Amino acid sequence: MASYLAGDLDAVTGASVEQHVSRCEACRAAVGHLLEPQLVERTWAGIRDAIERPPLPVPIRLARRLGLPESTAVLLAAAASLRGAWLVGAFLSLSFATLAAYLSGGTALAPFLLVAPLAPVLGVATAYGPRQDPLEALVATAAYGRTRLILLRTIAVLVSVLPVTALLGLALPGPRWLAAAWLGPALALVPVLLALAGFVGPRAAATVVLLGWSSVVVASTRAGLDPAWPVEAAQQGAYLALAVAACAVIAVRLGIDRRRGVAL
Repeated sequence: MASYLAGDLDAVTGASVEQHVSRCEACRAAVGHLLEPQLVERTWAGIRDAIERPPLPVPIRLARRLGLPESTAVLLAAAASLRGAWLVGAFLSLSFATLAAYLSGGTALAPFLLVAPLAPVLGVATAYGPRQDPLEALVATAAYGRTRLILLRTIAVLVSVLPVTALLGLALPGPRWLAAAWLGPALALVPVLLALAGFVGPRAAATVVLLGWSSVVVASTRAGLDPAWPVEAAQQGAYLALAVAACAVIAVRLGIDRRRGVAL
């Protein structure tokens, strides 16, 4: 038994002893007397920790390392659009759109210009809402305002999607400003989505935004305009105005909610 505990037995003999110990109560008791008390205590402490305090998921651990409190980290990790499957799908879609634009020599920018601004929009749309949020009941009853949750998840989605999209934009053929030009519609469509969601809900708002931006890209392609027309300087001013108007609507609604005593 001492040789077994020290690991000095060969594989066959050790397996035989182990099978015997699993069936023999007297030998199991003998094993306990031969083991060091400190080793037994550390082993049981590890078992208790694993059962009572299981390791946190990777997104929660990462958020806590960034300085976020655990409650905020849990709410972020629960968002569908911040999980690995959604992020991988978004990045693959962006990669294929970038590859199509690259292989076309810049004549087929429509796939990238269509997908890049909509990726953060769809991410935000799926980051909250009663049907998508597994913690909806908890959020509704806890002292954690819905507006704060929406804005928090919106920022998290933008931080997770925009840097990779910007890097992929550097691979686009043509002038370098194309690598950042898509940011104009992207940063305009997100506040438009949030403003509309306050009236019609996130799903309907996402559908409206998706159809609206798709119609802009498709119409420019059918009209034979320059492939980069949707993100040229003249259009960027319109996107800025649209973003300012949407932010104004959000601010007005927040003020109304405060006056009504709605938790923020």
